[in-house]
Amino acid sequence: MGVDLRPLAKPKEISFSHLKGKKLAVDTHLVLYQFLTTMPELRDSKGRLTSYLSGLFYRTTHLMAEGAKLAFVFDGVYGLPKITSTVTEEVMSESKRLLEALGCPVIQAPSEGEAQCAFMCKQGKVWAAASQDYDSLLFGTPKLVRNLTISRYRKLPKGGKAKVRPEIIDLKEFLKQNKVNQGQLVSLGMIIGTDFNPKIPKIGPKNAVKFVRGKKPGQIFDELKPDFDWRQVYEVITKMPVTKDYKLKWKEPDFRKIKQILVEEHDFKLERVKSALEKL
Repeated sequence: MGVDLRPLAKPKEISFSHLKGKKLAVDTHLVLYQFLTTMPELRDSKGRLTSYLSGLFYRTTHLMAEGAKLAFVFDGVYGLPKITSTVTEEVMSESKRLLEALGCPVIQAPSEGEAQCAFMCKQGKVWAAASQDYDSLLFGTPKLVRNLTISRYRKLPKGGKAKVRPEIIDLKEFLKQNKVNQGQLVSLGMIIGTDFNPKIPKIGPKNAVKFVRGKKPGQIFDELKPDFDWRQVYEVITKMPVTKDYKLKWKEPDFRKIKQILVEEHDFKLERVKSALEKL
């Protein structure tokens, strides 16, 4: 999932304490997808999956304890097909209930959540968009924070663990470093493959960035002659629907509702839930 801009990015590591007091728009669909596909499977006494609720609750409360102000953005209807079967309606519904009980704003995007996060950041309503994917840069977010909600440690190939820290990418710096403008960045993403189109064979990120420099999208794709409608894909990315009708209001966590959702409905241990909330 997402466009592979890693070879072209020079992210800067930041500490979790750097996020204190900062507002972040979180690409929630991707967070839930990560929890559902990477965490050990957990189920309650009724057989319902609870891994994603565990990940969402403990990671969110940890970040809240660090002072980060998180707003969670949910995907809506898509311009073109995207992998969504893992994140079901039930998963999204239960996640929204829990996040609202934690006092976090929940925003429903009309289409791509990452586009909505980018729009909120461009408006200056949040400090950065938070996502593991680089798509947010194609949507024009001024700042992208990665590694926010993933595990704090990753396994090394030869054994042992390495600490994973948040990292930030500044869009202006990214464009300057790669000597491209925003339109060329979108074209670059389409060449190496996005959620909306297949990659063009035999062109990797480093060759693609050289190819798009100094060219307009029409010139780029007239030369490449892709087997997809590049104009349609370009328009989907650059004109993705977003909503201006959203509210960013943080509230105190509602312990009664959190207890009802996690402990009474999904069999979480009360003491563990209380311990996480006490850190707030």
